[in-house]
Amino acid sequence: MDDHEKNKSIDYILSQGLVRPQKMRERISDMTQTLGLRFIFWDTGYSLFFSAVTLTLVLVLSIVAPDEYRHSFAVAAAPLVFLLLGAFTETAERASGLYELKQTCRYTVQQVAALRVIFYSVAGVAFTAAITAVSANDAYEFLSLFPLCLSALSVCSVLFLYVTRYLVGKWGGMVYSAVWVFMSIALPFSFRESWETLLGAVPIALSVAITVLGAVALAYQIKKMLSEVEHYAVA
Repeated sequence: MDDHEKNKSIDYILSQGLVRPQKMRERISDMTQTLGLRFIFWDTGYSLFFSAVTLTLVLVLSIVAPDEYRHSFAVAAAPLVFLLLGAFTETAERASGLYELKQTCRYTVQQVAALRVIFYSVAGVAFTAAITAVSANDAYEFLSLFPLCLSALSVCSVLFLYVTRYLVGKWGGMVYSAVWVFMSIALPFSFRESWETLLGAVPIALSVAITVLGAVALAYQIKKMLSEVEHYAVA
């Protein structure tokens, strides 16, 4: 039997009532169209407002922050929008008694959490670019600082997704965000010049490698969460 006959046989079997499994890209597109951005971002208006306030606050702090702690400030500020959107959305939704019903009985908690991380990561990258542009004094410093900030965002998003997946409680995202912010503040204050020197000495290639590995790990985890729980949802 050649490939053409195999494809015809497969199409015939599918036409009898079976459903062809969705690819990851198709699954994401279907979920986005079904849920809508308003649900993915908890409430679009609140999310935009919180993001704007956070961006304004960080920009003000970047102006008054000492130049000798530029790396520490940028790395600490880069994941803030991601953490803000993730923590408040997951906490607010999981605290609601109608959380499952609001998903129209089509998707599980893990699937929606995975989808949200995708959009929050995109928003986090845009925010990181803005913070890096303000923190850097020239184009060369931007090109060296941006991968470092992206690597911090990458690690933050991967760990957030793991926490969201394995800690079922409604406060998991909020606790993780608080711990991450605390560590981001505690490390520069505890080690001061040593911490800044360490961040400044990180090679660009290493920052890029961490970012790529984090993105691969995030994509793998998202794909796993979207697929392994499909039998729990009426898709």
